[in-house]
Amino acid sequence: METDLVQGHNTNEGEERTARTRHQIRVNGVLHDVSNIDPRTPLAPYLHFMLLLHGTKTMCFESACGSCTVVLEYDDPLKPGKRIAISVNSCLYPVGALLSLKNHQILTIEALGSLKKGLHPIQKRLADYNGSQCGFCSPGFVMQMFGLLKNNPTPSVQEVEDNFDGNVCRCTGYRPILDAMKSFAKDSDARLKGSLIDIEDLTICPKTKQPCGQNSCTGPAEGSDILLYDDFGIKWYQPESLHQLYNIMQEHIRKYIKLVNGDTTKGIYKGSQYFKILIDVKGIPDLYKVTMGPTGLKVSSNVTLSSLIDYLKEYSDQSPSYNMIASHLLKIGNVQVRNIAGWAGNLMMKWYHREFHSEVFVIFEAAGAKLTIGYKGGKKTCTPLQFLGVNMKGKVLLDVEIPKLKENEMMNCYKARCQTQNSQAYVCAAFRVQLKTSSGIKSVESISMVYGGISKNFIHASNTEKYLQGKDITSDETLQDALAILAKEIIPDDSNPLVARAEYRQSLALGLFYKFFLFLLDEGYVTPCNRSAIYSLNRPVSSGKQTFSSKPENYPLTEPMTKLGAYNQTTGELLYVNDIYPQQNELFSVFCLSKVGNATISHIDTSVAEKWIGAVKVILAKDIPGSNTFMPPPFEVEEILSSGPVLYAGQPIALCVAVSQHFALEMIEEIKVTYKDEKPPIVTLEDAIEQKSFHPLSGKELVVGDPEGIISESLHQIEGEVRAGEQYHFHMETQICRCTPTDDGLDVQASCQWLDLAQQAIAGACGIPAKDVNVKANHMGGGFGAKVTRANLVACGAALAAHLLNRPAQCLMDLTANMKAIGKRHGYIFKYKVGFNDNGTLNGVIITYYCDNGSSANDDEVTAFFAYSDNAYKCNNWKLVPVALKTNRAAHTWCRSPGSLPNIFVIETILEHVAKFLNLDPIAVKQRNLYFQGDITPLGFNLPYCSIRDLYSTQLQEVNVVERLQAINKFNADNRWKKKGLAVVPLKFSMNWTKGFYLCTVSIFGSDGSVMITHGGVEVGQGINTKVAQVCAYALEIPVDLISVKSTTTISSPNSGTTGRSITSELNCLGVKNCCEILKKRMDPVKDTLPPGTPWKDLVAACFKVKVNLTAQYWVSCEPSHIGVPQYHSYGVTVAEAELDVLTGENQINQVDMLFDCGESLNPIIDIGQVEGSFVMGMGYWLMEKMIYDPKTGEVLNAGTLHYKPPFSKSIPINFNIELLKNAPNPLGVLRSKASGEPPLCMSCATLFAVKHAIEAARQDVGKDTYFPLSGPATVDEIQTTCLVDYKNFSI
Repeated sequence: METDLVQGHNTNEGEERTARTRHQIRVNGVLHDVSNIDPRTPLAPYLHFMLLLHGTKTMCFESACGSCTVVLEYDDPLKPGKRIAISVNSCLYPVGALLSLKNHQILTIEALGSLKKGLHPIQKRLADYNGSQCGFCSPGFVMQMFGLLKNNPTPSVQEVEDNFDGNVCRCTGYRPILDAMKSFAKDSDARLKGSLIDIEDLTICPKTKQPCGQNSCTGPAEGSDILLYDDFGIKWYQPESLHQLYNIMQEHIRKYIKLVNGDTTKGIYKGSQYFKILIDVKGIPDLYKVTMGPTGLKVSSNVTLSSLIDYLKEYSDQSPSYNMIASHLLKIGNVQVRNIAGWAGNLMMKWYHREFHSEVFVIFEAAGAKLTIGYKGGKKTCTPLQFLGVNMKGKVLLDVEIPKLKENEMMNCYKARCQTQNSQAYVCAAFRVQLKTSSGIKSVESISMVYGGISKNFIHASNTEKYLQGKDITSDETLQDALAILAKEIIPDDSNPLVARAEYRQSLALGLFYKFFLFLLDEGYVTPCNRSAIYSLNRPVSSGKQTFSSKPENYPLTEPMTKLGAYNQTTGELLYVNDIYPQQNELFSVFCLSKVGNATISHIDTSVAEKWIGAVKVILAKDIPGSNTFMPPPFEVEEILSSGPVLYAGQPIALCVAVSQHFALEMIEEIKVTYKDEKPPIVTLEDAIEQKSFHPLSGKELVVGDPEGIISESLHQIEGEVRAGEQYHFHMETQICRCTPTDDGLDVQASCQWLDLAQQAIAGACGIPAKDVNVKANHMGGGFGAKVTRANLVACGAALAAHLLNRPAQCLMDLTANMKAIGKRHGYIFKYKVGFNDNGTLNGVIITYYCDNGSSANDDEVTAFFAYSDNAYKCNNWKLVPVALKTNRAAHTWCRSPGSLPNIFVIETILEHVAKFLNLDPIAVKQRNLYFQGDITPLGFNLPYCSIRDLYSTQLQEVNVVERLQAINKFNADNRWKKKGLAVVPLKFSMNWTKGFYLCTVSIFGSDGSVMITHGGVEVGQGINTKVAQVCAYALEIPVDLISVKSTTTISSPNSGTTGRSITSELNCLGVKNCCEILKKRMDPVKDTLPPGTPWKDLVAACFKVKVNLTAQYWVSCEPSHIGVPQYHSYGVTVAEAELDVLTGENQINQVDMLFDCGESLNPIIDIGQVEGSFVMGMGYWLMEKMIYDPKTGEVLNAGTLHYKPPFSKSIPINFNIELLKNAPNPLGVLRSKASGEPPLCMSCATLFAVKHAIEAARQDVGKDTYFPLSGPATVDEIQTTCLVDYKNFSI
């Protein structure tokens, strides 16, 4: 509800105004009454569903993806006239929490700019720099940058790069986003430089378009009742003084009370519904005070982590520990979380949940901080450790005093984590020591050693603290004795599968102490090679270079033009499926998932759920009118809802339909399921192999030559095993579909990569003909293969709800359900046997591929991708054995570069193994085995245009590999605890058009000559619409502005194939090109009658006048003679350099140089975007992203952003250089081009091998210079463990 404020002139009017404004929030300059809204409602769904502001997206509801970022402004509680502006995650921030902030305002992406009103500079620059692909994350990035510039209009490039630790992009690889944002920095690179933003652009009121000056107050009104809400089963208070707060707490002393500040806790602990008394404490001025006293910095409990960091930096001259603490606090959460989360809330979370890993607690305890606890009638002080034992009923944290370091006192704090951003620590530690020097001996007077991440009860390393008192810290004996004692008292809890192994955490805890021990010593005491232990990895600001060529004479073909629709994305105006305005009686449905992995359903009790508030129906398998499968024939049945058999934990067993998604989710919790015939599920690949649990194969093994014979005769043989894990697709838009009953069937709005298959599945489930199902796909917020076949599940869910209830319905999976119910990239165990000569030349290769298909083999890839098993290497004797494993997991599915990614990894592993066995340089061994032009692949295909040898040698020379290896060897010799590695991976990628079939249509409008295109692909950020428009404009010789590419539907492009395999863009470009040629042929006779240079519009009018058919269609499909035959091959070479902290396992990719053959690129910046995005996704797969399953049930345990981490902006290579091969037209491609979406991903394993070489250097130092496998994902804990770190080797 919008409200226009009227200034009151008398008491009654003033009272009315007070009553009206106390429940009002301001959004984009407009006031809205929220008196009838549950104050716990997160801001994001309120903006989306109530205010219909669809630019703000949601995905994780855990404050970790950044897609929901908005900017919050309000008056500084302590400084009249000063405004605070911060970026916040709206997915968790409660609507009610705004009401305590005076003159608050929420600014969303809609307030900044639009296509009609004009773009904000941030929106325009992000699009112009090609920083938007699927676009789902773009509004969040824009708003996060807007928040930074509101506070600092001229940031440094470092400040810009630090700003995005809470924003995820799966598509772009971040580089273009960072470049766009750095263009606003005062010290940006000249090639990035844009005009600095005018501060006036940041202070304009969205409503009045004048400089902001809040004339109308929002927030607490003087004298208002402190009980704001007494409804929705809760009481929500807004006290304005400590006295009021104490009285409220005393009144409800026997109830669970939740103090609300930023309310970020529910991103970690989601079951907070038992709190019935909620008290928003932000209206209490006394809780904002900060004072610097003679003994330390006293900070009140309403101070957020961001503000605390600022205060610590401000007073850093008072104590050297303040800067260290501030630096550590910057590693907690992300900017948006730190902006609203308070240190006090973090400690209270530790108080409620002792297992919670509170780094604030660890730092405060080690620093000797004193907490003040207030209650009615008094207050008390205590240490953080004592605080854990305080009964906090009726009590509140008031402040903390962080003491200054005394003379000769030193402190430092440490954290090792799986990611450099937005990640919880494996282990964190903080140490404070009082030293004394006597007779040249430096000894410990007292020490505090505090750890987090060991176990819920382990805090102080008390025995080690006791031992170190009085000990000489310049002695190796002291160090070793302390480590031995520490090793005995640090016994990590190993019961939680979500945390790293106890072995690693113990070793890490010892390593962090070792870092601190050396930190205490003057440099002269520490052996030069050990000094590298002291410091963390240094990551400078990232940069990159993109090199490509184009042909201006062919523009718009080959033109590096901005992607069509990019501005719609950066303004938030592009509507995804969940953004389309709900219809009047629309229903919402969600799946109820099984919690066991191998059983039969005995009974489903839906009685309570069906009586729930807002409930409409619970749909079970028996209610499905058609076929209970979301995979139509000829695929094997995969049930929409289990009819009894439960094949995996996470399988849908019921569909809850309600008037809102919130009520539907509540219904799920009320469904009671009983099971029978429960059996232990087959969870691991090893279990499946041992139990011989296999799916029937869709293909056969491949044998070329006599591999077994030639291997046995070879001079050298090796055998090995390596693994490649699963990967969640992490599409920002989760699985969703909407269906509307119509007079002729169902209209379906799908986020789907294969419309034809979805149409078949819906028709089969509802028992209606395919002709009655009209599927449309506007634009997807990411797919990466997850929406090829798996999107059918939600499509059938939405269709069944709509069909059975004859009302519009949508089916949406939240992130948790998405990760549990939907399969991932296939996991593998590879076993190999290889024969070779003294120089590493391959003689024979045998590989067995144990591929986990999960509960169904519908998307089996193990037999379909042998074309990639050789990568770029020639060998005359091959045996490739596929084994399709059957486990009790969700059926795994296609994921970007399916089959090719793992197959190339294993042959690269083999070459690395051969080189290590022979003690040869793997770069040289790989070069020796490369294909020559004209060679024949194992599948019998000729390589007439093979250029890999030239590319390989050129790239080695261009990026100075020899010199860099020399520098790396010297670095490794000089540094015991930091290591570097470099790896090279070549690529031959087979591009096959066999399964590409699409209907393309080009229509010219006779009235004005504008052109409309429909095609069979779906725009998902890969730039297909832009490329087809460029091809059309080139073919018809018209401007791109005359062309419109319409949404894909089963009406305009029936029977079309899937969007995937990197071929969709080029084949639809081919179809559009052929349509244009048909049209030109029809128009030529008319054109010949007109004067030369006749304008296009006049030519079209003349053609239409004589009734020329101005619509052409072309069906693109593979010619029968080319089925199974590669159309062409792509080639590339990637050099990656990594750096490793041996003590922690943390690592970074210092540099990546890629040379990629993209033919004659249709649009170089789009192709480079595809190259960078796919490569970074591959980096995530090999180094970061690990799926964790419950060993007893097979349920996905890390179904969320807290424990599953895709790459963030500081995960990418520090120096990221991409070159598209120049002067390399592809005679076999579409208009001389090659595909770019998947091939580069297959070279991303270079980052893993670079890390592996760094590990090898660490192992050489302990005399273990032998081959070892490094499987993916090689996470930080696995890397450190593989380094064979032993505290007995620690020395000064």
